[in-house]
Amino acid sequence: MGALGHYLEAEGVPTTQISLIREHTEKINPPRALWVPFELGRPLGAPSDVDLQRKALTAAIELLQAPRGPVPADFPYEGPASTADIDQDPAVWACPVTFAASSGEPVGDEALASNFKQEVAELRNWHDLSLKSTGRTSMVHFEPDPLLQLLSDYLLRGDKKAPGTDMPFAVALRLAAQDLKTFYFESVIARPGATTPTSKAFTRWFWNETVAGAVLKAIKEKCLDETDEAMRMNGKLLLVPIEQG
Repeated sequence: MGALGHYLEAEGVPTTQISLIREHTEKINPPRALWVPFELGRPLGAPSDVDLQRKALTAAIELLQAPRGPVPADFPYEGPASTADIDQDPAVWACPVTFAASSGEPVGDEALASNFKQEVAELRNWHDLSLKSTGRTSMVHFEPDPLLQLLSDYLLRGDKKAPGTDMPFAVALRLAAQDLKTFYFESVIARPGATTPTSKAFTRWFWNETVAGAVLKAIKEKCLDETDEAMRMNGKLLLVPIEQG
């Protein structure tokens, strides 16, 4: 985006941007950039911190008042150098649900699907609370029930049906996995008094402590046995992070 800024400015269009990697921005030297000390994927800071997000966005827009640079301007943020520097105990923010996957014992697909259904049901109250308090959700492709059906049906029977959509199943499966993680994130931060987890803390909890993480890992293995290349790609790279293998 920094390089694109040079072309736009040459045509008389002022540009500004937010930078998460200072070294890259200094090398590209865009006309205007605001460096923020937040982790990758969170250019405006922690989710739900509206005041912080507004300050970061406003600071980036205000750079348009300058003819050019300096590059990058520093966001005056008083806090840890990065939200990634905060390591959290999941017990601090996770809702009080006992997850069957946390025992570490091997679980068959039938039991896994049953535990998954129970886990999602227990989280629904928290997710409903999140919707009520914020009036929005980042689940953009599937509601919880169709999502649960899609993942469970493929896990148990290999069914390649995506309820309510005509998109290719490989795409629907990938998007369902994204919405599932969003559902869990929005649920666990909805409990009154809960703090917003870092992505590191949430990732560790989701993949190691929940039935949902175990379900996606099982689905990954099934995808690797598929003949369809898009499904195999889901299994190789797109459903489960490599480090969570």
